[in-house]
Amino acid sequence: MVAARRGCYALRMRPAFSALVALLPFASACGDDGGQTGSSTATEASTSSGSSSSGGVEPTTTTPADTSGSTTVEPPEGECIFWADECGPEQKCEPYTVNEGQQFPDEIRCCPAVDNPDLVGEACDVIDYNGSCLDTCERGAFCVLDDPDMLKGQCRAYCEPGGNDCPPDETCKSFFELLNGVPTVPMCMEQCDPLVQDCIVPNWRCIPDSPTISGQSGFICVAPPPGNPVGLFDACALANQCEIGNVCVPGDRVPGCTFASCCTAYCSLSDGDASCQALDPSLVCVDWMSPDPTWEDVGVCAIPD
Repeated sequence: MVAARRGCYALRMRPAFSALVALLPFASACGDDGGQTGSSTATEASTSSGSSSSGGVEPTTTTPADTSGSTTVEPPEGECIFWADECGPEQKCEPYTVNEGQQFPDEIRCCPAVDNPDLVGEACDVIDYNGSCLDTCERGAFCVLDDPDMLKGQCRAYCEPGGNDCPPDETCKSFFELLNGVPTVPMCMEQCDPLVQDCIVPNWRCIPDSPTISGQSGFICVAPPPGNPVGLFDACALANQCEIGNVCVPGDRVPGCTFASCCTAYCSLSDGDASCQALDPSLVCVDWMSPDPTWEDVGVCAIPD
């Protein structure tokens, strides 16, 4: 056994916003910025978010989700399945990274569990290094870091993609699902309102929950980026890299942006364009078109198509 270390409806319809949305941070605060030039073809490189290291990835465009019918979700391959109690009584199923500092997991394995574990939603510690597969969370949960230097974070529960095992106010988010040969790691992440930025954990930010080419996603709370966040209209390379209240979008929708993606502000459709034009006269409040009516008033300040 490893000893535990405690530690309103939209008044106007706008054209769909062509979002450039990265996959989300995994076991870390998303690592370095991956180079602030960003990339619109991140699927050719690292297209998931920071992993069992303090690394992260660039925003990525993908094809829209297939809504033609149900699909069979295959569990990630490895020694065990995250959401199934398959390991021994003194072990838990975890992603494992061979080399410290690597940005994604190499495999899934049964790892030693701790005595007196931290519960889902509680503060936690990662043991040894980020990606070691050792943390202080209970079985069926993983320590998502928000302080990679001190190896501290919050326990989040694993979930079965396509299932209904997350609470009603949480989303089952799979990390690394676009990286070939890398195991996906699905976890229940708290939903949030990007107009309010109501994440409970201090300094966590509310960002889109999936990569699409036309917005149309929900929103979840994720850990902050390492270092200083990126300001309004500045270049961004990670989904969680912008300052709280802003979102990373394609550069051609942001005034003065010369990179693949830059930060702009969320806006309320029911409030109209005033808040956006106060930032820049070329901006309007463009409908994010989230499929969930909870977020039907969410827009982003962008140059219209």
